[in-house]
Amino acid sequence: MQVRWLEDFLSLADLRSFARAATQRNISQPSLSRHLQALEDWLGVELVDRREHGVQLTPAGRIFRGFAAEQLKRTYDMRTLLRGQAPAQQDAVRFAVAHTLSLTFFPRWLRGIKEQLGNVLARVSAVNVPEGVTALVEGAVDLLIIYHHPQLPALLDAERFPFVSLGVDRMLPFSAPREDGRPRYALPAQAGQPAPLLAYAPGSYLAHVVETILLAAAERAYLERSFDTHMSEALKAMIVEGHGLGWLPESCVAHERAEGHLVEAGTAQWRCSLEVRLYCARDNQNPLAQRIWSQCAAAPLA
Repeated sequence: MQVRWLEDFLSLADLRSFARAATQRNISQPSLSRHLQALEDWLGVELVDRREHGVQLTPAGRIFRGFAAEQLKRTYDMRTLLRGQAPAQQDAVRFAVAHTLSLTFFPRWLRGIKEQLGNVLARVSAVNVPEGVTALVEGAVDLLIIYHHPQLPALLDAERFPFVSLGVDRMLPFSAPREDGRPRYALPAQAGQPAPLLAYAPGSYLAHVVETILLAAAERAYLERSFDTHMSEALKAMIVEGHGLGWLPESCVAHERAEGHLVEAGTAQWRCSLEVRLYCARDNQNPLAQRIWSQCAAAPLA
C-alpha cells in the first residue's frame, strides 16, 4: 500500500468528486481512479459505490476513512521524527498490536496502564500476527499484544519471549437480524441453500481461527464464500448491512449487539475462545516497557 493512495482516498472522501479531488491532488482523474482501484484491490473491499450518483462511500469506506487518516498522521509524524525535526519527547514504548485488538481491547487496556503508571507515550503499529511476531523477534517493537489459540500458537521461543495473559475474547458467528429478531442467516444452513460467508482473507490469523471452528464442529456448515477482507471492522460493516454471516471477536461488536444490529448466528459449537496475550523479549532494555511488563505480570489488566 502506498501513502499517496491514502492521500488520494481522503481527498476523494472529503470532496466527493473525482474531478475536484484530482485537481486538489494535482494528478489526472484517470490516475486518481487507478490509485483508488489499487487501494481497493489491496484491501479486498470496495470503498466507493460507483453506482450511486456522485461519490458515496460504502460502509467499508466510511470505516476505513478514519483508519486512513490516523495511518497517514502516523506516517507524517514518523517522517518528521526521522528527519530530526521533532522536539525531544519522553521515552516511548513501541507496541505491535493485532489489528482488531488495536481498535477494541488496546485503548481500554492502555487506559488502565496509565492509571497505574502515569502517562505512557505509546507508539502503536496495527499488525497481523506473523508481522507482529517478526517485529518482536527483530527488536522493532518492545511489546506485542496478539490473540492466542492453542491450535494456532505464535512461533516464539518461550524462554526468550515470555507472555502474560491479559484476558479472553470469543469468536462468534453473527448475522443481521430479521424483523422478528432471528438471524437472517444461521448455521449450519442447508446443502441446497448455503449461507453467504463473509470471511477473512486467506492466510490471516482470524481466517485460520474460523477454519478451526468449522473443522471442530459436530456437523457440516453449508457456506458459500461471497466476500473476504483483512479487516474485522470492514467485515462487521458487511454483516450489519445483511450481506451474509461471518465470525467476529465478541469485543468488537458490543455496540452493534446492544443496538440490535447483529445477532449470534449459531449455537455453542460454532464459537471458540481466544486468549489475549502480551509478549516481551526477556532482554528488552526499555525501562518503561519493563515497568509495563512487571505491572501486567503482577496484576494482569483484563
